Amino acid sequence: MKNIKRASGFTIVELLIVIVVIGILAAITIVAYSGITNRGYAAQAQTNAENVQKVAEAYNADTGAYPVDAATLVTYSGTAAAVAKLPTGLTVSATAVTTTTGKTNIQYLPKGTTGGCVQWWDYAAATPLAKYVFVGNGVTGGGVSCT
Repeated sequence: MKNIKRASGFTIVELLIVIVVIGILAAITIVAYSGITNRGYAAQAQTNAENVQKVAEAYNADTGAYPVDAATLVTYSGTAAAVAKLPTGLTVSATAVTTTTGKTNIQYLPKGTTGGCVQWWDYAAATPLAKYVFVGNGVTGGGVSCT
């Protein structure tokens, strides 16, 4: 009698199934990761905007009026400045924020001495979206036109 040695290994179909499963898992991981980073960027931008709002409120507490421009807001160092400070590396200006600049830039639009708008970039939105916080009454609103 002859001993027939059986060939061992994987068939092409089995290998293709494994490759497809690995590809699907990789795609899910990449999509989940980009969603997590976008939510992180959005949270950072919103926190930066809230810090700008706090500095504007501190400025108002000291002077009785809100900053008339972004430069006044950035250079503020009054008595309430110890309570509210802008994060290091944050740029506050009248220039509109974009997806490129939204991580470190916040837009401040003064509205006379009664308040102003703080704009940040919302990375978590599926489409480009700018949200505003109106300084002066503490109301937060999405899509409020502050121009």
